[in-house]
Amino acid sequence: MTFDHHAATFRVASSILAVAGQMPERPSDQAADPSQRSTEFHAVEGGAEVMSGETLLVEAYAALWIILFGFIFVSWRRQSRIDARVSELERLVAQGPGK
Repeated sequence: MTFDHHAATFRVASSILAVAGQMPERPSDQAADPSQRSTEFHAVEGGAEVMSGETLLVEAYAALWIILFGFIFVSWRRQSRIDARVSELERLVAQGPGK
C-alpha cells in the first residue's frame, strides 16, 4: 500500500474549500484571452506614501552597516572570551596534574 501525497493533499484542500463554501471559480475565457488585456499604463492615484529611491538606498546601506558592525562586535566579544578560556586551560596544563 503506497501513500499518494498529492491525492491526499488535494482531498484535504477540496474538503476545506467545500466546507468553507468558497470553491474557486474558473477564470472566464475572456480574461484568459491576451488580446483583451490592457496594454496601457494607468498610474495609481491617491497614494499618500511616497519615498525617494535615494532615501531608501541610504537607509538600506545604513541598516546593512549597522548589522555588520553588530556582528563584528559580537564576534570580537566571543573571541575574547574564548582566548581567555584557552589561556586559562594552557595555564592549568602547564601546572601539571599534581601541582
